[in-house]
Amino acid sequence: MSGYPVIEQDGECASVTTKREATGRWMAWVHFERGADYARLKGHATTPHRVPNDYPSEEQAVLAAYAFARERIAAGKTDA
Repeated sequence: MSGYPVIEQDGECASVTTKREATGRWMAWVHFERGADYARLKGHATTPHRVPNDYPSEEQAVLAAYAFARERIAAGKTDA
């Protein structure tokens, strides 16, 4: 699994992880946390949210995960 920089929006933080499937395609998950300092200091205590679909490249999976995270934060559906 790979980890990427945390994004911050409206007081929420989201971190992304990816994993390459046996088929060669990529899956992604987003972890949501409240507050930047809190998110950076602790491990992922929240349930990861699976990004719909899988992707032909890791880059596309990460971009989709960030878009997914922004949409969930804007809709107030982070469950953080």
